[in-house]
Order: sequence, then C-alpha cells, then structure tokens
Amino acid sequence: MKITANSYSLNGLSIKQRLPLLICSLLLVCIVVYGFANYYSLKKADLTIGRDRLHSIASQMNASFGQVTALYVTNSTSVSKQPAIIQFLKSGGKEFQAEARIELTKLKIDTTWVSAALLDSNFIPLSVIGKGNIAARLNLRTVVMSANLNPDSARITKLYPVNGNAYYPLISVVAEKGRLLGYTIAWKSILTTSAAVEQFSKFVGMGSAFFVGNKDSSVWTDFIRPLPAAPFKAVKPGIVDYNDAGHNAMTVDLEPIPHTALLFGVAVSEKNMLTDLGRFVDWIIVIGIVIIVIGIIAAWIMSRSITRPLDELIKLATAISQGNYSQTVRIDQYQRDEIGRLANAFNVMIGQVSQSHHELESRVEERTKQLASANKELEAFSYSVSHDLRTPLRAINGYSVMLKEDYEGELDSEGKRIVKNIIDNAKMMGQLIDDLLAFSRMSKKELTRAPVDMQLLTETVVRELLQHQAENRYQIDIGLLPPSAGDEVMLKQVMVNLVSNAIKYSSKKEDPVIDIGALDENIKTTYYVKDNGAGFDMAYSNKLFGVFQRLHSQEDFEGSGVGLALVKRIIEKHNGEVWAEGYEGVGATFYFSLPKF
Repeated sequence: MKITANSYSLNGLSIKQRLPLLICSLLLVCIVVYGFANYYSLKKADLTIGRDRLHSIASQMNASFGQVTALYVTNSTSVSKQPAIIQFLKSGGKEFQAEARIELTKLKIDTTWVSAALLDSNFIPLSVIGKGNIAARLNLRTVVMSANLNPDSARITKLYPVNGNAYYPLISVVAEKGRLLGYTIAWKSILTTSAAVEQFSKFVGMGSAFFVGNKDSSVWTDFIRPLPAAPFKAVKPGIVDYNDAGHNAMTVDLEPIPHTALLFGVAVSEKNMLTDLGRFVDWIIVIGIVIIVIGIIAAWIMSRSITRPLDELIKLATAISQGNYSQTVRIDQYQRDEIGRLANAFNVMIGQVSQSHHELESRVEERTKQLASANKELEAFSYSVSHDLRTPLRAINGYSVMLKEDYEGELDSEGKRIVKNIIDNAKMMGQLIDDLLAFSRMSKKELTRAPVDMQLLTETVVRELLQHQAENRYQIDIGLLPPSAGDEVMLKQVMVNLVSNAIKYSSKKEDPVIDIGALDENIKTTYYVKDNGAGFDMAYSNKLFGVFQRLHSQEDFEGSGVGLALVKRIIEKHNGEVWAEGYEGVGATFYFSLPKF
C-alpha cells in the first residue's frame, strides 16, 4: 500500500520527537485553560472585594464628614440664637454692633473659615467679618433661598466657584418668636493642598482619589481645584463605573454628606484593585514555563526509554537478517534458541536496570518526601499566619459587614448584636495577628543607629494620632525633648504605642490631659508619657510589658496586649529601660530611658 504524506504530516518525525511535542502541547493547553479560568474568576473576586473595601472607606470617611457638619450646624444654630445677634438685627444694624461681631466670630471654628456675615430679612449684609469679596460676587438671595430653611434651623448648601476656589455657605436662620429677622452665613473653603491630598491618598491606600460636589452636578472639585465638569456621567449615591481623562477604568463610591447638599466620592482605578491579579498572572507564566521545561525533559526521557530497546532489537534483527552465523543452514534449526537467549538476556538486563532504577527512585522519593515534609512544617506557621488565618478573617469580616448592610432591617436586636460581635472580634483577631507578627519580626530586625530629633518625632506622632480625633478633645502638652540616638523607625513606633495608649485610656475622661516630657540625667535621658486616664494597680505592674498581658478588659478598652511588649523589646535593643507608674482612676506614667550619644 502506498502512503502519501502531506507537508503538515508528523510522519517524518521520530517517536523521540513526537512524544515530547505531544506532551508539551497538552501541558500548554492545560496551563492556558487553567490560567484563563482562574484569571476571570479571581478578577471577579478581586473586583468584588475592591468594591466592598471602597464602599467601606467611603462610608467611614463620609461618617466623619457628617460628624463635622453636625458640629458646624450646631455651632451656627447656637450663634443665631444669641441675644446680641437678635437685637442687632431688630435695630437694623444700629445697636449692639460690637457684641454682634463678637458672636459672629464664633462661627470661625477651624482653618477652613473664610468669612461670615449677618443678613437682614431682605438679604442685605449688615455686618461682615473676614473676606467679603465672596458674597459680593454672588446673589445672596439665591444662595439663602436655595437652603429651604425653617425657623431655628441651619444647613450647608451647595459649592460655589469664586476666583479659582470653591466655597460653601453655612446658613442659619435668625428668628424671634417665629418672626424672621435675618440670617447668619459663614463661608468656608473646601479646597486643600495637593500634598495633603496625596498624603491622605497614601494613608487610605489603593491609589484613592477624592471628589466632592453638588448633587445637581453644577460644581465638582478634587479638593485641589474646581473641575470643569463632574468626572463621571452618573451623579447619584452609590457605586459608579466610569473612565477618567486617560481612559482608565475607574470605580467611585458616592455618598451624600449629612446636613448638606453635597456628595462625597472616593475613586479607585480598576488596575489598583487588580494588583494581586497581576501577580497571579506573573506566577502562572513562571509556573507554566517551569512545567513545560519539566515536561520536555520528562517526555524526552520517556521517549528515549521506549525507543532504545526498539533500536537494540532492530540492530539484532538486522544482524540476524544479514546471516551473522557461521552456518546458514543451521539458522532455521537454531533460530529459536538464539532469539530466546537474546530475549532472555535482554529481559534480564531490563529487569536489573528496572530494579536498580526502582530502588533509586524509591530512595529519592522517600528522601524527597522527608525534605518536603520538613519544608512544609517549616512553612506551615508562616503560611497559616500570613494567609490561612488572614483570608478566613477577611472573609468573616467582609461577609458580616455585607450581612449587616444588606439584611440589617430583617435582623432583631439580638441578631444585630451577634453580627456586631462577629465584626468586632474578626477585626480584633486580625489586629492580634498583625501585632504578633510585628513583635516576632522585631527580634530579627537590624538596629540602625543615627541621631534622632525626639521633639520633631513626637510632634509628628501626636499630629498623626489626633487627625482622626475630635478637635480640641485632648489637651496634649509636649515639653522640651532632648535629641537621642537610635533607630528612628523603631523609636517612632515606641512613641506611637505610648501616646496612642494614653489617648485610649484617657478617652473616657471629660477633660483628658496628656503630658509628654523628658528628664535629663548624667548618662541617659528618660522620656515619659503621662495621662489622667484609667490608670492601673501597681501590684500588677510586672504584667504590663508581657505579651498578651492586659490589666483592663476588652469591653472597657480594646487592644491586643502586644503594644507594650513591643515597646519593651525596642527599648531593650537600644540598651535602655522601660517602666511605668500608675493609680487606678487617676492616671498612668510610662517611662523609657535611652543612653546619651
């Protein structure tokens, strides 16, 4: 039979070449299918997790804005009810002028304040403090009427662009016995510096961008400058997908700010939400290349083990076919015996080789298992802490938050309490893992000694810790702190732990006071952090700096019991000492000493 081979036929390739090609093709197909399937699955999961995190960030930040606006509204309402304000407006601005201006200055409660004014019932300014050019460029009647205010009420209305800036008015009604007398109006700036926005974006993470604007889309800003238009088409509360000016896929969560006509948004690019997915793709490529290389080597070995006996049999058959015998007549007579002995010798040889190979493979496999077992045991703890424990905790926390947000109306009070406890305990466990890892890593971290400006370091720590606290809630006095020498990052961690503890344990006091100072001694400098908080019983002071040792219950004050242990370890690495003094209900003082340099 005649066989015709086309140009694409594999018939021209040997078994040694066909087998590796086939195995590599199958491996490549499996890797590609597996990679694409997992890519789209992980992409969907990452986007879901990213959106949940985005919503959580936006909700928390919006809640903070709500607290601030509530404070603004309360303060404005209080000012509008002052007798001096009322009498001033009743007299048409002729009486109580000084007293009214004094009350008007009380609207200046933070650095965003620009100006304030008293308007009569015809929206005519009778008294102005600060920059008056904002109101001069706007129709005050339109501004005030847009607030839709009732007597004895106050509200923040829309943003207004003026001279490349963006301002919003805080308007309050001034009335006496239900009769409208006028209005107080305080103008505040919404914009800040690009450095501040960038720093806050790094703090929030995911390369976040922030926006605030009017619900009617008339004015939007990115907290740096007014924008010519809203960066997203759909301006409504909730998750909105859009493309930015660079055609990058973005997701923004818009939240209405309480007591205002404004929307606040946090935007994150899809690329940042899929950072982990990029790493997965890189790993799939690397693993795929490794598997294909291993497959080529394995297929070559396999094909060689199959074709070698065939080559030997072909050589023997060729030798016999060539009549390699002394007597050709005897070929038919002794052919069976010769072939039998050859096959037997071949089989014995193969059996011996196979046995040797099997014994060697068994030893290698046994030792490989022992080595793999040892490596798995070595990696078990690190993997469990960094992945197996974190991932379930994130899932528990994430699903609990989703349960609370989506089904809160269907839960009774006990159910809500249980869900809250799950969320709180999941967060506490996550923090405990982080603190424990930080404590463990501290013993391995190299100490980098350099001059440290303790005054600047402490002021930075206090400023960072207070940025999320109510303004003027804590009185923190920082004395003169001499410079020291050590690892600046570690010493900052010491100050963060001690000052944050002072803030936490004095938070239940009506007037919390924290004093930070230093005692200059002969060969060392002793720094201290003192508060008037909950304090502790000195009988248990030896437990303060132990891991997981706490003198207060979790219900009273949250914490993992690792912070002070970390402080002790850092100070001991600097050849210093740490100790504490305290009295229950009076307060506590924590000291640490560092050698002079």
